[in-house]
Amino acid sequence: MSKKRKRISRRRLAGQRVLAHVPIFHLETGNHKPVTAARRFIAEGGLMHPAILNVRRNEHTTDRFFWGEKGLFSAQYAEENHFLFPSLRLIVDSVGEELMFAGLELVADDWEEIEEYEYAFV
Repeated sequence: MSKKRKRISRRRLAGQRVLAHVPIFHLETGNHKPVTAARRFIAEGGLMHPAILNVRRNEHTTDRFFWGEKGLFSAQYAEENHFLFPSLRLIVDSVGEELMFAGLELVADDWEEIEEYEYAFV
């Protein structure tokens, strides 16, 4: 029996489009846990936000993190809540909302939810 594919929310798709404009860094965990390896990489390299960190745990598993002005988050959280991060909002403003979200049918509920968090950009 075939497995059903999980539907990705429009909000997450919008976030993926925004994060496509963010620099990506690839690193290995070494002897550390993935989040520790990511934090060490940020501290040692003086990495500026925003950035995506792909931390390879082993040959089968890679953890994705988003480095933003508010700290280190999972990339999935950043995709779903991209409107909470001022640096990502700057990317959307520079590209333009119309171009960024073209073809993505964001419905009124999506925009209402985003507008509820508008205070995060103040």
